[in-house]
Amino acid sequence: MFVDILILFIGLVLLLYSADVMINSSDLIAKKFQLSPILIGLTIVAFGTSAPELVITLFAAFREIPATDAIIGNIIGSNIANILLILGTASLFFRIDLSSIGLKDNIFLLILTSYFAAMFYFASSLSLKIIIGLVVFVILFLNLLKNYKSDSEEQEFKKFGNRTYLVLLFSFIGIFIGGKIFLDSSLNIFTTFGLEETIIGISILAIGTSLPELATVVISYIRKKGSIGVGNIIGSNIMNILFVFLPGAIIVKSRNLDFPLENIEIVHINILLLATLVITVMSLLKLKLNIIFAFGFLASYAIYIGYLLS
Repeated sequence: MFVDILILFIGLVLLLYSADVMINSSDLIAKKFQLSPILIGLTIVAFGTSAPELVITLFAAFREIPATDAIIGNIIGSNIANILLILGTASLFFRIDLSSIGLKDNIFLLILTSYFAAMFYFASSLSLKIIIGLVVFVILFLNLLKNYKSDSEEQEFKKFGNRTYLVLLFSFIGIFIGGKIFLDSSLNIFTTFGLEETIIGISILAIGTSLPELATVVISYIRKKGSIGVGNIIGSNIMNILFVFLPGAIIVKSRNLDFPLENIEIVHINILLLATLVITVMSLLKLKLNIIFAFGFLASYAIYIGYLLS
C-alpha cells in the first residue's frame, strides 16, 4: 500500500509540474503572436490546465474495459471543483471579477453544461446523436473565439525562443506519463477501499487535476492579469466537456463498446448545473467574488464531498 501511495504521489507531482511548464510555454507562445489575455485564458491556458483531465480520459478510454464512470466522474468533478473549490479558494485572497469575461462566454458554458446534463436526464447510454450534438458545440465554440481581437499592446519576449517549443513538447510527454501513473495508482488504491469509479473520479481525480487551475488563477491575479485566470476557469470547464469528454466518448464508441450514463447519480449533475448557473447569474449582475462568497463556495464544496464519502 505504501508503494502504491508513493507511486500515486510521484505521478501527481509529474502531472502537475508538466502541466505548469506547459502553461508557461503556451502563454509565451500565445503572447508572441499577440493574442488577447482573455483569449489566452479561454484557449491556450485552459487547454493546458485541462491536459491532465484529457490524459486521464484517454488512458481510461483505451483500457481493455473502458473506465467510463471514471471518465464521467472526472469531468463532472473537475468542473464542480473549478467553480466551488478553485474560485472559492482564490476568492479568499482576491476579489474575482466574473464580468471580466464576456457574458456570451458564460452563457455558452451554461448552455453547454445544460446539454451535458440533459444527457443524464434523458438517456441511459451515449448515442451517436448526442456525440453529433457535442460536435456542433465545438463548431459554435470555435466560431465564438473568432470574435476576439488580437492584443495590440507591445510586449517583451525575453524568455521566448525556439527552446520554448521543445519545452512544450517535453511537457506533453511528462503529462502523459504522469497521467498514466496517476490514473492507474488512483484506481488501484481507492478501489481497495470499496469506492466506486464514479466517486474516485469526482473526488480524488477531480481535485488532483484541478490544482493547475488554482495555480493559474492565483498567479494571474498576483501578476495583475485576472482576466486570464477567470477565463481559464470558464475555458477549462468548456474544454473538459468538448475536448476531454468528447474525445473519450468517441474513442469508446469507435471501439463498438457501450458508454453507459445511467450509473451516475443525478445529484452530481444537479450540483454541476447549479454551480454553473450561479456564476452565470453573478456575471450577468456584474458581482465580484469576495470572502463572503468564498466561504459559501467552499462550504458548499465541503458538504458535497462529505456527501460523496458518507
